[in-house]
Order: sequence, then C-alpha cells, then structure tokens
Amino acid sequence: MHRTIVWEGDTAFGHFQVVDGLYDGRPARVLYSGDGQAAQSGVPLDNKPDLLFDYNQRLLELAVNLAPRSILLIGGGVGTLPAALLQAVPEVRLAMVEPDTALLQLGHQYFDLPVDERLQVYATDGRSFLREHSTRYDMVLVDAFHHATMPRELKTVEAFQAYRRHLRSPGVLAINLISGYFGRGSQVLDTVYAAAIRTFDAVDVFRAGAGYSLWLPQNFVLTAQADSDWPLGDYLRHAAVKPPEVGPERALQD
Repeated sequence: MHRTIVWEGDTAFGHFQVVDGLYDGRPARVLYSGDGQAAQSGVPLDNKPDLLFDYNQRLLELAVNLAPRSILLIGGGVGTLPAALLQAVPEVRLAMVEPDTALLQLGHQYFDLPVDERLQVYATDGRSFLREHSTRYDMVLVDAFHHATMPRELKTVEAFQAYRRHLRSPGVLAINLISGYFGRGSQVLDTVYAAAIRTFDAVDVFRAGAGYSLWLPQNFVLTAQADSDWPLGDYLRHAAVKPPEVGPERALQD
C-alpha cells in the first residue's frame, strides 16, 4: 500500500499529517505529529475487528467488560477511541477533554468521529478540566501526549488525587503510558506507579501489546481502582506484569 499524505498542516499545538499507508503491517489512516515522527491516532482500513493501536484496544476491552454508564477521557486526539467506545458501549455517556480543537475537526473529517448527543467535548487541557469541574464518572481514561511524552502535570500525586475525586465509588482509572520497564528508561512507569499507589486501593500494570521488552520504551496500561478489587486481568488480553519495585516516595509532586 502506497503512503499517501491525505492532509498536512499546523494547529495551535504543532504540525500534523494524516497519512494513508501501512501501520504495523495493517492498511490504516494515521495521524502523525511532527513530520511523521509520532503516531497519535489511527483507524484500520482492513476488516479486522481490533483497533489499530494495542493500548486503545486494551482500554476498549476494559470499558466493554465493565459497562460504565459514564466515562471521562482525558486526551483523545481525533477521537478514534471515543468513536469506538460510543459504538461498543451503547449506554455510555462520554466526556472527552481535548485542547486542540483543530484535531477534533480532523476527527470528524477524516477519522469517522461522530456527532453524538452522548459525547460532550471540552476544549481545554486535562489539568484545567480536573480543577474546574466536579462531575464524577464510572471510569476515567487518560491518553494524553505531546508527541510521545505524557504531560508532567498528569503524572503527579495531585493529578492522581484529582482522578480519584472524579471517580464514583467503585470506579476504575486506566492510563496509557509509554515507558521502559527496567533501567533508566523506566522513570515514567516508576513515577506513575508510585503516584497511583499513594492514592488508590488496587493498582496493576498491563502490557498493551503482545511484544514485550524489558528495556525498550513500549505502551503499558496502568489501572487503579477506587473502593473495588475487580479482576481486571480477566478482561484484558495480556497478563499483568510485575509492578515496579518502587515506593510512594518516588511519586512526583506539583
């Protein structure tokens, strides 16, 4: 499949490309930030049921099995995960927090993001939303990145306290993060896990994909439960990994 740039331009947050081509061996339409540097969102152009990105599929699996009535999604880009959630969880009402309104427009134009009364979009950043709103949700999902980096203000103890305040009891938080597992490259996983165990009752780390490296950066899904101990491993395709051997003192502070 030839690589075709469908759209290219700048938003207030950076330079982006919408590209049709192969991604991980599948024909797909992908949103890249920079000059094709980091894949931000994407949809498959084949007939296979799985979402294009493994971590999105893991978040979708959680939502389908837990069947929440309400979800807060911090991040979302062009809306590929929200579109899948609205289709797979018919009763859900979804609040999507995305500061880049131009990406939302691209979502409607190129990525089948629907206009749906169950989807409410907030054009602000995650930290501001958490501070300015008090609504509580059955699930909170975090998939917020600048290129391949999760904003620091969404990884702190204060952020995790805010996540918990926005969860009903019982409730589940799930975060997509990119990190190594061992060594210097594990800093993101270590600090996010440390903040989670300071704030939540049950915390697990799952591989997002089938491939697994002890050292190279990869996607993990961290889950944290408020006032519950659901067997989330039963709902996800890949088993949990041994959690980092770090204490809560490793957590970041605002």
